[in-house]
Amino acid sequence: MGKRLFLAAISFLALSPLYAQLYVEPESDVDCSVFMEKQGRGRAQQGLEIWDDFIFSCEDGGHVNVYDFRSASPLPVAGFDLASSRPDNHVNNVCFGTETAEGGSFPLLYITNGKVGSDIEWTCFVESITRKGRRFSSRIVQAIVLDGAGWEDRGFVGIFGAPSWLVDRERGQLWVFSARKRTVKAVTAHSWENQYVATRFRLPCLSEGAEVHLGAADILDQAVFPFESWFTQAGCMHDGRIYFCFGIGRHDPDRPSRIRIFDTDTRTIAARYEMQEMILQEPEDIVVRDGWMYVNANTNAAKGGETPCIYRVSLPKSRPLPQSPDEELARDPERAGGVYYVTDLSSPASAAPEGYVPFYINGYFRHGARHIDDKKTYPFVYEVLESSPDNLTDFGKAILARLEPFKKNIEYCEGDLTGIGYRQGAAIGRRMVENYPEVFSKGAFVKMNATNVLRVSATMQSLYAGIVSLRPDIGWDEISNSRSFLPTLNPYGGECPDVPQIDRYIISGKDASWRRTYDAYMKDNIDTDAFLSRLFKDIESVKASYDGVEVEWRFWLMASLMQCLDRQVPLWDIFTEEEIRAWTVAENYRYFAQKGPEPKNHGRSWARGSRTLRHLLEESRADIEAGRHGVDLNFGHDGVLMSLMTNLGAGTWAEEASDPESAFEKWQYWDIPMGTNLQMVFYRNAAQPETVLVKLMLNEKDLALPLEPVEGAYYDWKKVYQHYIGHCDRAEQLLEETETLDYEQF
Repeated sequence: MGKRLFLAAISFLALSPLYAQLYVEPESDVDCSVFMEKQGRGRAQQGLEIWDDFIFSCEDGGHVNVYDFRSASPLPVAGFDLASSRPDNHVNNVCFGTETAEGGSFPLLYITNGKVGSDIEWTCFVESITRKGRRFSSRIVQAIVLDGAGWEDRGFVGIFGAPSWLVDRERGQLWVFSARKRTVKAVTAHSWENQYVATRFRLPCLSEGAEVHLGAADILDQAVFPFESWFTQAGCMHDGRIYFCFGIGRHDPDRPSRIRIFDTDTRTIAARYEMQEMILQEPEDIVVRDGWMYVNANTNAAKGGETPCIYRVSLPKSRPLPQSPDEELARDPERAGGVYYVTDLSSPASAAPEGYVPFYINGYFRHGARHIDDKKTYPFVYEVLESSPDNLTDFGKAILARLEPFKKNIEYCEGDLTGIGYRQGAAIGRRMVENYPEVFSKGAFVKMNATNVLRVSATMQSLYAGIVSLRPDIGWDEISNSRSFLPTLNPYGGECPDVPQIDRYIISGKDASWRRTYDAYMKDNIDTDAFLSRLFKDIESVKASYDGVEVEWRFWLMASLMQCLDRQVPLWDIFTEEEIRAWTVAENYRYFAQKGPEPKNHGRSWARGSRTLRHLLEESRADIEAGRHGVDLNFGHDGVLMSLMTNLGAGTWAEEASDPESAFEKWQYWDIPMGTNLQMVFYRNAAQPETVLVKLMLNEKDLALPLEPVEGAYYDWKKVYQHYIGHCDRAEQLLEETETLDYEQF
């Protein structure tokens, strides 16, 4: 793949000629075969469900054929009409729920109509199926009616209709999957005009009555996904992920058979299947069972008399580890967001050397997912779009249409911790207790300090809440946030009282040589006029009022930031493939130059971070000598963690580079995502109380240090302390020697 970031090419090139989008690379090595052929009543095949040994294959109008799952015989063992059967009930999708009605033989069945314009388009019929031998019958026990009015007034994205009702049985949730606009070419001519929308509601109980209405006030969550596949079919939920079919098979190459897996937790397309050469019929619905996807397919009787099938398709398979930063982006495109990247931070704890038990944890924790931390970006993006609506291209109008209802979700929220950020902190706290319960035994010492930034303090409180959720008896010795902690917890901060002017000069980058390298890379790799021309008809009038580079950068921040928000809209498609990669490399280099081993800065970039490392070392030494067990945790920011990694010399973090591409090979700023934590876990052995071992973890994964371990990633604490205190002494000396250098030398 070389230096090219993988951005999936859409089959509909005539419809989408200009704009890129971040998509995970398609699944390869897919196992797909015909599970069974079906002989039924001949009407269009639609919704599919499987329970125990029974396959329920639904037909347009409401008839259900029941097949034996174990034998996969093509002949149905039974058949019945749904109680909601009627000519305009398309039965596009069916899902079993979690509750069983009195007298029912199966869980409640939730039925999606799926026929646009029908008077039952917005109604989900909930039916109870009864089996008596080979006879099946169904009765309506509840109707759930969706009200699509007023969603945008509450900051949610509205849908055009045709809601697909999906039950997540594992989590007890009800989701509605649809789109902003109808997903046919006559309505959605270009991919950028539309987005897929998944909206979560409570799963109503039968006790709520025969008819339940769900509207804007009932929305619990919403995930908005980029649009890339025309002709929506149906699917299912499994543990927070939506498995969905698109296309009509071989009958139309512009609408190929596809499967997409949408992750409602990460708000990303987690997997993409291009099935045109494997599922030749029209894919209709999916069931996930026993580690496979079962896809119900339909045939067109007017175009051939082939028998409709159920296909069996493999779930996403594990792949070899990526071998380059570009491969990492191809596997997980949201990494392009860099420090805004949101990912699963959990990892299984490694086994300690025999006889050693954890007793103490020190560390440095970045705040969780947040809003953009300046007061300019949000209003700037809206101002640029809204100031000249007549100058917007059709694409620019589509972008503004996406962002308009979204505005109330971000107004006055600059720098705030988001709901995702709160949950990240609580989850880290819970995992600390689960992985190292001995640390939190009776009498545990608990001390936490944070910088004077609200999101950092909120992260500290959420992590403590996670600890207390499992250890409600635990107290604390100190929990505090203060500007006074800045010299040790954020020595780069603008409010830090002892930052020399030379370091402010380097960090700002206004005239520093690294900035000239950055600007030259941007000039060679990004055409700002091309970017502006996508959004505006007359770009000169825009450039007369705004700096073009800043306009593009602010939009880049918005696109990167979306993954941090509980409510979001996709924005990556405002950039081309080349721009996405160029911005990623350039922004990575900016952090590398400010906090890492860019030689142009004579070591000052990373050396200031040695003060934070010294603080962690001395704090740990003092607590251990005082005989404490428990936690002493520090909370701060991304750049400090980057400098800490450079000072530790872990991996390639300390390797020098003098240009953006070389820096991109050495370290990647997405490795310090939202919620990043550097933990130092200390162990004792009762038989050898004088020997203390320590392991360091970045985001709960063991770090290999440039020292000889005792075993695995476990090191002798005294040797670790001596090595890194010596390193900090040398860093301080470097800072002293370079403070008087002329600015021209930086």
